Amino acid sequence: MNYIKEMNAFHDELELNGVSSSAQVLWYLLMQFNNKTGWKQEFSVPTAAILVKSGLPESTFLRARRELEEKGYIHFQGGSRTKTPAYEMISQVKESQAAEEPKDRVKEEAMDENKDSAEDLFKRKERKRKENVGGSRQPHTFYEQNLGMITPFMAEKITDWCERLSDEVVIESMRIAVEHNKLFFSYCEGILKRWENQQVKTLADVKRVEAKPERKSRKKDDRAIKLKAMVDEFRKERRI
Repeated sequence: MNYIKEMNAFHDELELNGVSSSAQVLWYLLMQFNNKTGWKQEFSVPTAAILVKSGLPESTFLRARRELEEKGYIHFQGGSRTKTPAYEMISQVKESQAAEEPKDRVKEEAMDENKDSAEDLFKRKERKRKENVGGSRQPHTFYEQNLGMITPFMAEKITDWCERLSDEVVIESMRIAVEHNKLFFSYCEGILKRWENQQVKTLADVKRVEAKPERKSRKKDDRAIKLKAMVDEFRKERRI
């Protein structure tokens, strides 16, 4: 790929096949990662690396990625326990434009590119990411700072739950897990499944559903107090 030609072609394509600003940010970032890998046809990037470098919220990133794929800018393959998510950039340069570029120049540029993988680049950013202490609003970062080291499989699990509910709700489930010293994501999933069944999407929804047991308990206590008062009154009348 020719970086400059791809960028120019992308700008031209946006006039006919426009995407949101967050999708544009993601496209440019993926091009950078692809550049770092030497323009491999398929390259792997951890989801957490994209979130840290782009600054996009989890749910916004997911929408942007889906938008780019649906509009023919990228191909995407989800990760697994042992495999990092893989991406393929779809060239926007027309055949007539691509033919103008000398083949020798393409080979020379490819040889000069940094051969480090995207994962190596992410590791070099590890120290900088860990400086964001004390209440990060990124689910992946919150997990690493409070529950433990994140694997590609675990990162995809968190991503899936953020897509199903929201970033803030997933973080809230992890916060509750930390408060109860349950430092494993299966505990968070139990909370998230319950909230999903209760149609929870925001922190306001969490407060609403979590407050219900308290209200019920308070009503039950009030009834018990009233019943005890009635019994005491009845006993007093019997003594008289």
